Amino acid sequence: MWIRLDPPFGDGKTWEELELQEPVSVGELVKRLVATHSPLRPYLRATPEETFYQFILIRGDHVLTGDDKIEPQDRIIVMMPLAGG
Repeated sequence: MWIRLDPPFGDGKTWEELELQEPVSVGELVKRLVATHSPLRPYLRATPEETFYQFILIRGDHVLTGDDKIEPQDRIIVMMPLAGG
């Protein structure tokens, strides 16, 4: 699978390949990302749902939830949640 970290977590341009042999839960991916990308660590919360108030995972045009599975061929973007008014 491929991952891109948007600011403030990364440059928003570079895709990094992460090896997955089989589908993993969103929670497992978040744990793996936090372990390998220290800028995400301060934003980690007890559950993926709580963490997603801090950063979100996007696959295509879908914002992932804790119930989604990540497939080995997926491309995931990590970004800060946006709010507007």
